[in-house]
Amino acid sequence: MRENFDKQTIEQLKLRAAYICSNPDCRCSTVAPSEADENSVIYNGIIAHITAAAPGGPRYDVTLSTAERGHINNGVFLCANCSIMIDKNGGVDCPAYILREWKIQHEDFIRGNLNKRPQNQLTEVNGEISASGIGEVIGLDIKKPTKMMPGTKVTATGIGNITGTRIG
Repeated sequence: MRENFDKQTIEQLKLRAAYICSNPDCRCSTVAPSEADENSVIYNGIIAHITAAAPGGPRYDVTLSTAERGHINNGVFLCANCSIMIDKNGGVDCPAYILREWKIQHEDFIRGNLNKRPQNQLTEVNGEISASGIGEVIGLDIKKPTKMMPGTKVTATGIGNITGTRIG
């Protein structure tokens, strides 16, 4: 007999994973707004058994009781792709200890990012920047998103190929 997770366990596993795949090499979001219906979402998350729900399944553990097979400790939240991948080859490539490790690490990751704001992706440039020399002289070389603050002055002087500000 297959031991499935109850509705409450399924909801708790989704929330504990923040709807993000627990595979540390994936971590994709499993929910997004539907473009066709503003009242719907696209969802591809799966609650997977760490050890199989029934005899013959991947990573089946004969020592677990029926209650333990359906317990939250035996579940891990994954995206649809990763849930299929872990069960290929009878689960031999993804043993139970690895799935438990993923779950622990993922919940730590989620806790560590709770209420965290994204890092400011802009580099601020402020003040006076100058460069001088012989050959190629570049006053300011911008390679990522940059916010030039009002009043910023960039100068480059010398002999050769002189560039005040290079972007790109």
